[in-house]
Amino acid sequence: MRRAPLASLASQNVVARTQCGATPQRAIAFFIAALTLFVSACGSFRAPNHPMDHVDPAHGYRPTDASRQREAGTVWISLFFSGGGTRAAAFAQGVLEGLRDISVVVDGEQTRLLDEVDSISGVSGGSFPAAYYGLFGDRVFDDFETRFLKQNVTRALVLRGLIPWNALRLLTPYYSRSDLASRYYHEHVFDRATFADLAEAHGPRIYINATDLPSGTEFRFHQGAFDIICSDLSPFWIAYAVAASSAVPVLLSPVTLRNYAGQCGFEPPAWFEEALENRRSNPRGYDAARAITPFLDSQRSHYIHLVDGAISDNLGLRPGLSRLAVIGSAEKAMEVAGLEPPDHIVYIVVNAENEPDPAINLSAVAPSLTASLNLVTGAQIRRANSDTLLLAETALREFGENISTPEHQVATHFVEVSFDLIEDDDERAYFKRLPTSFALEDEQVDRLSEAGGALLLESPQFREFVELLE
Repeated sequence: MRRAPLASLASQNVVARTQCGATPQRAIAFFIAALTLFVSACGSFRAPNHPMDHVDPAHGYRPTDASRQREAGTVWISLFFSGGGTRAAAFAQGVLEGLRDISVVVDGEQTRLLDEVDSISGVSGGSFPAAYYGLFGDRVFDDFETRFLKQNVTRALVLRGLIPWNALRLLTPYYSRSDLASRYYHEHVFDRATFADLAEAHGPRIYINATDLPSGTEFRFHQGAFDIICSDLSPFWIAYAVAASSAVPVLLSPVTLRNYAGQCGFEPPAWFEEALENRRSNPRGYDAARAITPFLDSQRSHYIHLVDGAISDNLGLRPGLSRLAVIGSAEKAMEVAGLEPPDHIVYIVVNAENEPDPAINLSAVAPSLTASLNLVTGAQIRRANSDTLLLAETALREFGENISTPEHQVATHFVEVSFDLIEDDDERAYFKRLPTSFALEDEQVDRLSEAGGALLLESPQFREFVELLE
């Protein structure tokens, strides 16, 4: 730890204040208080997650627990909100508004299509509206815009970092920029909500997706994942999960959890050993098993470092595909979930993917390090998005076919809401050039929300689905 430079700076401050008229006693008191805060912050790492004595399948936020879910009904709708900062959050907000404004008949009753949403998977910027709607329901239409979308969150975080005590804490290795961001989200966006509050909300299943930094694999926040590391998710801040999901490397630091594995009696599920033994016949299941193997030994993995979910999957689709691969078949998945086949399964993927400014090719000057990192990351995300969309659409269609019977055919609908579907070249370029940040102009936010709702309604796949319900 670099205590000498801090002590030197503090000493200079004492001299300066004394020369300006401050009493030596007050200057010394200030120095002692600052040094005490700095040393105490260096003392130990305080993890945001708490240990758990024993695994209880009836405890905690478990989205796949059918007994705690809203009744599935005959229409299953899953939303997937991509990453992309405020751009993605505002675009997803528009889709929520579009679903709210459509009334259909389901199971003989008139209802809003939004009320038929069973799950929302959010990544990075998309995790904000996903978590907010899961916690507060229709309140997302009242104040999410003023509390988040039209706030200059980037500036707010910078100003918080300049507060003297925060600046001192940030000098230590145990308080990070993501800790600072988490506290801001906790206080100003999510009303200090925890996963216990999310469970009590009884809304759609909410999946917040991050990436395990060493392995590059998906990490989802639910009690099943926390069982592995013997940690209780219930008191965990929603804000910390969202901060992990949006922790862009370099700009924000990883969110670090402590691994308590080995002290709660957790036993790997039956599929785990089977998946490890069937690498060739079930490679996706094998990869899923390998991904959690390091977490099972807290002596070898004391900590878990989580970063932006977009690194592993910018659309939030792949974890569901991996789960299906682990279970083995669509029929078995239905049996495990205790559900009957629906009439319709709908995936609505809200893809706020952008593209680089072509002006970069007009200059002979090499891009900066930051620009180069953004370009490389963006190119990888766009390529992965394309593959994931094809894989998910195929998997959804096959799932529907496999659970259908001659007497009951299950219809599947794969809907993508994307800037690429905007026909006007200039308008499409406008949206795809918006930056990935947490500071957009009010007009940009309004246009993004309007575009999200309009593109949903214009989708042929979506219109076909709605017409079948009318």
